[in-house]
Amino acid sequence: MVNFICGKKGSGKTKKLISMANDDINNVNGDIVFIESKKRHTLDLNHKIRYISAMDFNIRNIETFHGFLCGIIAEDYDIEKIYIDGLYKIVELDFYLLEKLIDDLETIEKDYKMEFIISMECSEEEVPNKMKKYLMA
Repeated sequence: MVNFICGKKGSGKTKKLISMANDDINNVNGDIVFIESKKRHTLDLNHKIRYISAMDFNIRNIETFHGFLCGIIAEDYDIEKIYIDGLYKIVELDFYLLEKLIDDLETIEKDYKMEFIISMECSEEEVPNKMKKYLMA
């Protein structure tokens, strides 16, 4: 499953993701990964959650990001959920590229039975209609 949390800057997206990840650590059998653009929230997350600062890995585009995610998954087949905070801060995207990323993530999700929860800085009104089904309430 791929889900997005959208909102403008300062709307609480990161706090919501951190809270969800910390709550999920008690409700999942597998591992949880939390990816963000910079090292800001390492101390806010449960120590059982694998924290990754994406900028430490020189991610340049959507293909590099996809390879980065595949590397994380290849290293740990027990991953059940991946939280990605601030997708647009990690890689430059437009909605066309986002649609391609969703296709790639859905393939991974089906093959490895995992869930992706991603925050993006945009309003729900900016999300194209065909992508609104991925929005979390």
